[in-house]
Amino acid sequence: MAISFGPGRPWGGVSQHEYRRMARDPRYHGYLRVHFAALGWADRDGRASFRPGELAALLSEDSEPLTKQAANARVSHAKRLSLISPRSGVPCLILPGHLFQKRSGASVPCRIHKDR
Repeated sequence: MAISFGPGRPWGGVSQHEYRRMARDPRYHGYLRVHFAALGWADRDGRASFRPGELAALLSEDSEPLTKQAANARVSHAKRLSLISPRSGVPCLILPGHLFQKRSGASVPCRIHKDR
């Protein structure tokens, strides 16, 4: 399947390795780090699944993982800015198809969203 964002909509590739690095970088605002994590770990369906506590640890600003409330607040902020889908949550960040498409790679079953 070819990648297409629609007629007249240019696109380019990104380094998921670099987005993973940036997601861990506390110099960026939390909502951006959530978006970076979604991009860095997205599978071909645009979903980035995390084990319990994994995203909170990834988004920490020191050696302590974020609290559940702080992790949820960052995800909510990213959703309000339309950086991730409204269906996203701490366990599974979803990128809408108009923002992200990936031609290859395995889909990972999501324990939260059972629609794939």
